Amino acid sequence: MQQDLQQLKLLSIFFYVWGGLACVGAVIGAISCVVAGGAMMSTSDDQSQAAGPFLIGIGIFVLVAGLFYGILAIMAGGKFKKHLGGYTYCLVISIITCISSFPIGTALGIFAIVVLMRASVKEVFKGQALPGTAPAPAIPPVS
Repeated sequence: MQQDLQQLKLLSIFFYVWGGLACVGAVIGAISCVVAGGAMMSTSDDQSQAAGPFLIGIGIFVLVAGLFYGILAIMAGGKFKKHLGGYTYCLVISIITCISSFPIGTALGIFAIVVLMRASVKEVFKGQALPGTAPAPAIPPVS
């Protein structure tokens, strides 16, 4: 059905945008934590100086985790667009998005899960054709 293909295309766009926003948010969060940690280390208070490296470590963790999630979301967008395999991957990323990013990510994740649960969409991801469309061309193995 054309509706399934249109919704997969929409999910692809949404996950591209969501992944990009996650990467930008991770960079901004990491910069904030590192700057705050550096400012705390430059004070004369011993407790603040001890908390500075901890805050910098949190900033580095936020950067790595956010970029990792953002890249995974962008990859899911590509799989939604091509829909030639990656059904389980898209479902897992949709669940993670649903749980980790309230409220917009929750709406996106639920929409993705609802679309992915349709039998016709499962057939599209298996490489079978939708009714009224031509079958997907076979991809030759790489040797």
